[in-house]
Amino acid sequence: QGAQAPIEFKDGAGNAVKLARLPQRLAIVGRGPQYLLHLLYMFPEGPERLAGMEQRGRISSDFLSALFPGIDGKLTFLPNPGPESIAGLHPDLVLMKGSQSIPLAEALSKAGIPTVYLSLETPEEYYGDISNLGAILGNPKRAEEIIAFYKADVSRVEKAMAGLGDGEKPSVLVVMGSMRSGKYAVRVPAQAWMQTYQVKAAGGRPVWLDAAEQSGGWTVVNLEQIAAWDPDRLIIIVWYSLDALEFKNWLVADPQWKKIRAVAEGRVNYFPSDFYGWDTPDVRWSLGLTWMAANLHPARMKDYGIEEEIYSFYNKLYGLSREKIRTKILPKVKTDFR
Repeated sequence: QGAQAPIEFKDGAGNAVKLARLPQRLAIVGRGPQYLLHLLYMFPEGPERLAGMEQRGRISSDFLSALFPGIDGKLTFLPNPGPESIAGLHPDLVLMKGSQSIPLAEALSKAGIPTVYLSLETPEEYYGDISNLGAILGNPKRAEEIIAFYKADVSRVEKAMAGLGDGEKPSVLVVMGSMRSGKYAVRVPAQAWMQTYQVKAAGGRPVWLDAAEQSGGWTVVNLEQIAAWDPDRLIIIVWYSLDALEFKNWLVADPQWKKIRAVAEGRVNYFPSDFYGWDTPDVRWSLGLTWMAANLHPARMKDYGIEEEIYSFYNKLYGLSREKIRTKILPKVKTDFR
C-alpha cells in the first residue's frame, strides 16, 4: 500500500483529483506562492518533496529563509513560467493557489502533469486544503493536528463571544494604508476576505461592507466616506514596505483624520505582523483572529497574551523551540497592542 495507494479528493477549485500514487516532486507556481509554501512547511515531508517554486514578490520571505536552510536554492522559476519551463523540473504534481482553473493548468495536464488548487481564503477552505495536502504528502495525521490547532483558536474566540449582543459590538473599520502617487491612500478589503471574517468573528461590526467588493479586490475610500462611517475602532493594515508605527503616527496627527471619532478618542491600532501580516489569508490568520478578539473585547479574552500566542503557534505548527522563537520570531513582531 503506502506510496502506491491511489489518492482521490476534490481540490480548492472543485476539481476531482485522482493520483495513482504519492507525488514525490512538488512544484508551486502562480499567485501567492508563499501561502502554499508556509503551509507546506508545516508538514515534515514538505521541504523534501518541494522540487521547485516560482519566484514572485516576497516568495519565501525572511521567515522560511531564516528557519529552513536550503529553501532559497529552490527558487526555480522566474515569474509567470510557461508549461515547458515547469515540465523541465519533472514534477509529479503542481500546486497552485486559487478557486478557479486557469489555462496554465490545462497546458500542464496535456503534458501529463496534474495540478491541485488550494483556495486558502477562509477558515473552512483552509481545513479542506490542509486535509488535501495531508493526503498528497501521505500524512493525514499531521493534517488533522494542524486543523485541530486552527479549530481550537476559532472555538476559543466563539466561546469568548458567546452571548455578545449587537449593542456590545463596536463598529470597526479596517483599512490598508499604502502610497499612491507619493501620497498615502487607504483601501478597504472585500466582503468575503479574511480581514472581514476576523472582525465579524471577533465580535465587531464591519462598517465598510456596502462600499467593498463582493469577493475580490481592495476598494479605495476617501475621508468623506470614512467620516460618514465614523467607526468606534480603526484598525490599520500597513503595507510591509512601510513603517507601521510611522504610518499610524502620521494618521493620528493629521487634522483631517482627527475628525474621525476613533482617531480623536485614541482607538486606533495597526494589525500585528512578524515576517508577514496577521491579517492576510496566510497561515497566520488565527494569530490575527485571536488578536482582534482580544483587542475588541479584552474582558472576554482575559487569557490572551501575544507572546504566548506566538510561542504556541510556531511550536505546534512548525516545531520550533522556545529559544528559536524567542530569537528568530519575536524580534520581528510589530504591534501596538499586546
